[in-house]
Amino acid sequence: MSAAEERREPGAKEAPPAPPPPGGVADTFKKVLPDVEFVASQGLLDIVLTVPRQDVPGVMRAAKDDPRLAFDYLRCLSAIDQMEQGLEVVYNLYSFKHSHNVTIKTLLPADDPQVATVTTVWNGALWHEREAHEMFGIAFQGHPDLRPLLLEEDLGYYPLLKSHPLAEIEESQEDFLREEAPAAAATAAGAPPAPVDERAAKIALAQKKAEVLKKAREEARAKGLRPEEEKAFVQAALKALEAEAAPPAAAPAAAPPAPADERAARIALAQKKAEVLKKAREEARAKGLSPEEEKAFVQEALKAVEEGK
Repeated sequence: MSAAEERREPGAKEAPPAPPPPGGVADTFKKVLPDVEFVASQGLLDIVLTVPRQDVPGVMRAAKDDPRLAFDYLRCLSAIDQMEQGLEVVYNLYSFKHSHNVTIKTLLPADDPQVATVTTVWNGALWHEREAHEMFGIAFQGHPDLRPLLLEEDLGYYPLLKSHPLAEIEESQEDFLREEAPAAAATAAGAPPAPVDERAAKIALAQKKAEVLKKAREEARAKGLRPEEEKAFVQAALKALEAEAAPPAAAPAAAPPAPADERAARIALAQKKAEVLKKAREEARAKGLSPEEEKAFVQEALKAVEEGK
């Protein structure tokens, strides 16, 4: 799903999801797993079931092994960054025996994106989970090999998170292709020019960020910096670019400044949390903490960030 498809118009109300038809696969899941809290709705093609992440192992095992369900094929496993809500993992399943589909979703907190692996149920999840891990930073507990498929290890960024420094490129370019390119063509044909907005500047800045990111990483590696030093070096270069591109302060007689951009603040906080999360996990593992102790250690570090310590 692209960034443009996920956006909502300001103030627009999302229509409530339609309930699934009676007697379908949603009812079968509820019969097979009566103790699990399902939120069921009718999607565009499939029945959609949302389950708590702690129930994912039991739900997936029953989905494949129970003969009433027999979902023997994992069609796809993907993830969506829902920003404030967290990270959503989406499992698309199909049964060759019954010829029915289902989409199962679970929501993970952004500051603790962990969920049990389903590689023990479907071998096909091996690469799907590796991709979701390297693109979104989701830790699939019990996965035998979470090495990146496409990116280098210890990159420090997750490219499909909306808090990624270059995440505005896709959104800005899609806006341009959808709205400004047709307007430019109309102007060339003799129509009055459309009002100029800030999208072209956003695209230019995002492209400049990509250049600075690449150059800074090359310089850091030429200097032989460690991964942590390289990450700090790259972030400093991006910060310098943003400071250089920032508009000058308004004159005292000018109109009051616009309210601070809350989205930029949220992105900055998410990036800070990601740094703290990675550092805290490394420290916890260096200390040989147990998984429960590591989780508490990480949560304490994230809490300190939220409190501004």
